Amino acid sequence: MRRWITLLLCACALVSAQAQGSAPEAVLALEPYRKTIALRATVGGREGLFLFDTAGGLSLISPAFAEKIGRQPWGRLTGHQMMGQRLDTPRCDDLEVKVGRLQLKAPVVGVLDLMTLFPKDAAPVDGSLALDLFDGRAITLDFPAGRLIVETAASLKARVGNNRPLPLRLARELQGRALSAHVGVPTSKGLVWMELDSGNGGTILVAKPYATLVGLDPDKEGPQQASFEVGPGLRAVGPAFTPDMILDGNLGMPFLKDKVVTFDLAAGRLWIVPNPAPPPH
Repeated sequence: MRRWITLLLCACALVSAQAQGSAPEAVLALEPYRKTIALRATVGGREGLFLFDTAGGLSLISPAFAEKIGRQPWGRLTGHQMMGQRLDTPRCDDLEVKVGRLQLKAPVVGVLDLMTLFPKDAAPVDGSLALDLFDGRAITLDFPAGRLIVETAASLKARVGNNRPLPLRLARELQGRALSAHVGVPTSKGLVWMELDSGNGGTILVAKPYATLVGLDPDKEGPQQASFEVGPGLRAVGPAFTPDMILDGNLGMPFLKDKVVTFDLAAGRLWIVPNPAPPPH
């Protein structure tokens, strides 16, 4: 029932935007998944449920899903997780991806069984879609309303107006194949670049060397409460850890869950709107 309500809201939003002459290219329904978000998509001609992970870098499918769509994984992709662990996966190339009416193409996907990272009772997913799928486009993630909006030039202009973008760095690992987004968080020493991570359902992470700059104790082993400025009118508030990670920091769903986040992945711009009004019933 919740999925159908979300789809109805997406359709209403699209009709309203069309009437105003600033319709986005697509409005897609997001589903909750273990404090994160997921998206139903048809990949390689077969429908599946995929996490939507803004920090994933590269879209992934499971080995079982690769077999279902008749693909033989080959080669090797090598990257690093945010705690520094090396990660190797085989790859599949040139996969057609359809989400709603939107047709996309994934030049390269990794092949990895994500279910090994979840508890045994977790609902199965077929992989993970990441920002690389929308490379060169502008998208908005409306977390409270459960929508992923693929913007046009007109709808992006209407959405952001004259609002000033936040500092953004787009990171490209895996020899340029991957894509993730990092917001510049102001500190007394300068900007600290924190990854925006819809795949992190429970925590705020700040690397040890930067912990004191945002009011955290770098030596505390367990969780501590964070509350620091991310941008004008924006604060990261929630449980935090200060691990010895290879990124400056990571802002997960405790920060994102009540925000509307717009990524201009073509021009490298970012807008985050705090505490939006709840969607209409």
